[in-house]
Amino acid sequence: MLTESTFNVNSVSMVRILLGFGPWIAYWVLSGMGRGRLAVAAGLVIAALLCGWHLRHGRVRPIECSAAVFFTVHGLVTVGLGSPLVQRYDAALSSAALAAMAWGSLLLGSPWLARARLIPRSVRLAFGCVSPFTAVYAREGWPREYWEAPLFRRTNALLSGLWGAIFTLNAGLGMAALAWPGARIALVVILPQVGIAAGIACSIVFPRWYPRRRAARDIAERDPYRWPAPVFTADPAGDPSRHDVIVVGAGIGGLSAGALLAQRGLKVLVLDQHYLAGGFCTSWPRIVRRGDRRLRYVFDAGVHDVSGLGERGPVRHLLRQLGLEDALTWGRMSHEYVLPGLSVKVPHRVEDLVALLASHFPAERAAIVSFFSEMEAVYREMYSDVHLTGGVPTPPLTVDAMLAYPVLHPHAFRWMHVPFGALLDRYFRDPRLKEFLSVLSGYLSDDPGALTVFAMAPIFGYYFDGGYYPAGGSQALADALAGVIRSHGGEIRLRTAAQRIVVDKGRAAGVVSGDGRLDRAAAIVSNADVRRTFLDLVGREHLPRDFTRRVDDLRPSTSAFVVFLGVDYVPDVEPITMLAAGGRRLGIAIPSKVDPSLAPRGHSSVSLTTLMPPATDGAWNRKTPGYAAKKRSLGDALIAEAEQALPGLRGHIVYRQEGSPATFARYAWTTGGAIYGGSLGQWQPPARSPVEGLVLAGAGVFPGAGVEAVVISGTLAADAIYPVTRERSKEASRSLSAA
Repeated sequence: MLTESTFNVNSVSMVRILLGFGPWIAYWVLSGMGRGRLAVAAGLVIAALLCGWHLRHGRVRPIECSAAVFFTVHGLVTVGLGSPLVQRYDAALSSAALAAMAWGSLLLGSPWLARARLIPRSVRLAFGCVSPFTAVYAREGWPREYWEAPLFRRTNALLSGLWGAIFTLNAGLGMAALAWPGARIALVVILPQVGIAAGIACSIVFPRWYPRRRAARDIAERDPYRWPAPVFTADPAGDPSRHDVIVVGAGIGGLSAGALLAQRGLKVLVLDQHYLAGGFCTSWPRIVRRGDRRLRYVFDAGVHDVSGLGERGPVRHLLRQLGLEDALTWGRMSHEYVLPGLSVKVPHRVEDLVALLASHFPAERAAIVSFFSEMEAVYREMYSDVHLTGGVPTPPLTVDAMLAYPVLHPHAFRWMHVPFGALLDRYFRDPRLKEFLSVLSGYLSDDPGALTVFAMAPIFGYYFDGGYYPAGGSQALADALAGVIRSHGGEIRLRTAAQRIVVDKGRAAGVVSGDGRLDRAAAIVSNADVRRTFLDLVGREHLPRDFTRRVDDLRPSTSAFVVFLGVDYVPDVEPITMLAAGGRRLGIAIPSKVDPSLAPRGHSSVSLTTLMPPATDGAWNRKTPGYAAKKRSLGDALIAEAEQALPGLRGHIVYRQEGSPATFARYAWTTGGAIYGGSLGQWQPPARSPVEGLVLAGAGVFPGAGVEAVVISGTLAADAIYPVTRERSKEASRSLSAA
């Protein structure tokens, strides 16, 4: 761990900057002694020697280059043309040349100029001006991983701006000396040197102070509502309406938080308006009579493929913590992608996948190997510190950790904010290969262009560590977590909608249910939709105005349309089959191929899912005439498209049911039936809300949607309310390190 600011301009860098000023210092000293021509010659010779040295090593340095240009022009005008003009204005012109160098480096390195493409990147690179001029020297003292860090660039931009201001001021002083010759010594010699000395002092002190301050501010902005963890006291009266924690919403995020808190000894109550616990991780049976046979099919609300079960995975860690690792049986899900001109059954080993793709795209063989190597490095680095952070990957939690991040996680840091499409463009040319590698983006969004490499890296965990399905259906995971809550004295009330979160003097104090019942608690976890949590349950009157405005502006993510089918055969495709057809993507899930108990012998449970806009415009209103016919019509279309991978599907259907965005809105109680929380690229509220004692879990907060992600959010919510003890942290660290 690095404990000193990793963005310091170290002594080596400072020496190089001072050497860069060598031609100017020689010029100023000799010209101050009245040796004008010698001053120009000395400056030019020293600048030429420095430039030659740097060019020999493939480098270009702004200070030396500006000196070489200035003294060449000075010599031509003064000696060659015999003009006294430059000599007369030398004090002002020399400082103006340095000011132009400083401001010019800021301009040439600005994002605006890069976007405008007025000067080719190759030219800007050749002149070392991609970053401000101080960064050119700072780079020589620090590992390459830091060079593109926003904090590194910002620090050097401020330093370069400071030097630009000093040089500009000195140029003004030089002009003033012409008007007041009696004050020339003060204006040309003393005051400029004071400015230069101040600049050098700032160049030493500022890079040691500013990055740490900025990193501390960034950390504080991620968690701006740093109220203390609640204090829990025993209830001597044993009042059944009093609890330590109330969890609103029995999705996996809420259940994870509730199970951890119950295990830590707190009295937990979970409320959910659905008749099943689990949110999108629920399963239900459907019975069909066919003649004298009673056929039973089990369907899942949406979860068929769970990540985070690798040795360092957050789901695996949660199950270990709760003693559930052996309570669930997981089957490995296999993938198949049916795309235009390309059909691939994805191997379980990433090495085999790389070889298979290379056989399909031989011209891209080397790029495929490099791409998967880079993605795996990003993926592994994201989880490398979980033994220090309670088993879940989080952004750096301390200033030292944030400043050390680029060196300790170079691949993850490099691609953190880069669009995933840009990474694909860097490695590949074939659009079919790019489409193949983007197929699983549907697990996060309907807009692949909104995904960063950092967002997609955990999805590639399906290739590196696998995706799994719990025996008995996704409900098995929810029931296991609910069982932990109940076994530790907690309570789960289903078919009980929260109507209002009670706020007393700025603190969350309880929850009023739909039947008017009031339950009180010292802390509340909301696993409900973010907009509904704050605008419907809490109320604007209890929230800061800027926070309310941000919540108002949140746009829901995509929703989905799903067709549940019980069929009388076993399709010859993998359990997860992605199909690109009819201008849209269709996900085909057949979990009964992994767990045959989900369907009668020789039959299958099949789900067809496609993403679609949320129902915020009333397009899917259950009360609108023709709603059922509209569902049926779209279901017919999806079945027809699915027949590209499942020929003759229509002739095998025994049971059929559709779910629209209105269905998701009804059962998951989300805005417009959104299935992934808020749409990507928006502000995410922090886990701690502005209401003391109220924390958030679920897809609407960090790190987003998916079982693995909401397990992380639930873990962080539990830690915000009741942090694990130091002994427990050490025990978790030892367990993960051993794993």
